[in-house]
Amino acid sequence: MDKPVKILQIVGSMHPGGIENFVMNLYEHIDREQFPFDFVVHKQQAGDYTERIEELGGKSYLLSRLTRNPIRNLRGIYRLVKENHYDIVIRHTPNALIAPQLLAARLAGAHTICHAHSETDRQKVLHILGKGLLKIAAERRIACSVNAGRWMFGKQHYEIVHNAVDISLFQYSREKEESIRKEFQLGERHIYGHVGNFVWSKNHLLMLQIFKEIQKQDPEAVLFFVGQGTMQKEIEEKVQELSLQDSVILTGVRKDVPVLMSAFNVLLFPSVYEGLPLTLIEAQAAGLPCLISDSITRDVIVTEGLVKPYSLEKQPEDWAVEAVRMVRENSDSTRECQREQIVKAGYDLDALVKWYQDYFTRIITE
Repeated sequence: MDKPVKILQIVGSMHPGGIENFVMNLYEHIDREQFPFDFVVHKQQAGDYTERIEELGGKSYLLSRLTRNPIRNLRGIYRLVKENHYDIVIRHTPNALIAPQLLAARLAGAHTICHAHSETDRQKVLHILGKGLLKIAAERRIACSVNAGRWMFGKQHYEIVHNAVDISLFQYSREKEESIRKEFQLGERHIYGHVGNFVWSKNHLLMLQIFKEIQKQDPEAVLFFVGQGTMQKEIEEKVQELSLQDSVILTGVRKDVPVLMSAFNVLLFPSVYEGLPLTLIEAQAAGLPCLISDSITRDVIVTEGLVKPYSLEKQPEDWAVEAVRMVRENSDSTRECQREQIVKAGYDLDALVKWYQDYFTRIITE
């Protein structure tokens, strides 16, 4: 192609999280001269990816939320696409409420893509209302899993795009583990960890109840919550209520998640719902045992023996027994990078970047 393909990514925010990490992984590794990215967000805050986006040559535009000021939001998207001549606009979303944004982008002359990142959402009524318009607004459709595609697009055609990771970053090392244990003065205490935004669907309050039971079997255990979000205050209050303040560590947002995963003994992930969580692919790359809810798609299990689905109908004490068992069974095992299995399952970042570059080229040249 003679000229670059200009791409506008629309995301709620670029604060480190599953969707945001996925987009940044792609942005870091794609040919940025041929496929430059800019971003529309509805929120900017300390610790997000705004500075890194600018370092890589991109722009980040802050617009009001669609639900807060729809006219300003849609007018802003239309103007940005029209004035900057974006070739492709991609909206990353858990629901179809965003359909008007893609319609505005399409009317402004861009090819539009809806990327579904969840297989359900709390805003079900608004999602149903938006699905009709989405059929017109989204020229092309992508989903992180079959279930996410069915939820967002029904019987329309869509393509599955795996949430790939840079596998080399997550390879376990004793040095990484020791650096975290030294930073938090943990000695040889077992670390039960979770990485995710503080939102209802991640089930942090249940994890605290589970951890209360874990401590009865593993008194020196510690729990790491890596992230932040709207439920921060509720989580802090629950920690106090359960008298866990000496053994629960709220790290905030960290940019060294691969290092933390070398230190964790087990990852807890009892989500109410997910799309296909990138964190679980990263954990498997690190050889980290994972105890997850059975509401999460089985497509996320890409290695043998590391991931255990467990029912949300089970009591916290049952979850605790299983978590402690996994820690003890793996205490003497060697943590090995699962590169071969992850690449075979289609979650390798290099393969994802090549697919996207071919995909964008195909859209423009067809």
